Amino acid sequence: MDLKLPMKNSIILGLIGSALVPLLYEAYANIGKTFAVVLLLAWVVFCFVRFARFPAKEALLSVTCLIAYTGILGIVMYCIIHPAVQAYLEKNSKYYYLTFKEEMWFFASAIGAMLMLYVLLAVRFMVQRSILKFRENSERAGRYIDNAFDSSEDGQEL
Repeated sequence: MDLKLPMKNSIILGLIGSALVPLLYEAYANIGKTFAVVLLLAWVVFCFVRFARFPAKEALLSVTCLIAYTGILGIVMYCIIHPAVQAYLEKNSKYYYLTFKEEMWFFASAIGAMLMLYVLLAVRFMVQRSILKFRENSERAGRYIDNAFDSSEDGQEL
């Protein structure tokens, strides 16, 4: 198992995600809820495309590390980004505060979107395995048909 490239992608995307999630939180609060969730889902699809090219074990391990990096470093980045954005918006415009319920809804959406990576990868690998199994069965059926009409084994003693 070669983990060099998957882990490199995991670290890079985790660092980007750790800054992106707090920025999307601010967009969720001050620009638009749908806009932020759509960007979050686009981020998940982008990460899926990056990890889908790796074998199953490597991809799942990389996604696990990506989620850990994004979550842990995201908390640190939130502590840096949130006060800066809040001060900037209060000075130049109006800062919209979220209720506790809205905050939890955003963070639940973010966690759910990141966990959706597992579902997407599982579906991808199940489809890939089904296609492989279908090809194997088709080849086996073809061999059975070829052997059914092969007279070298049937009735040669006659």
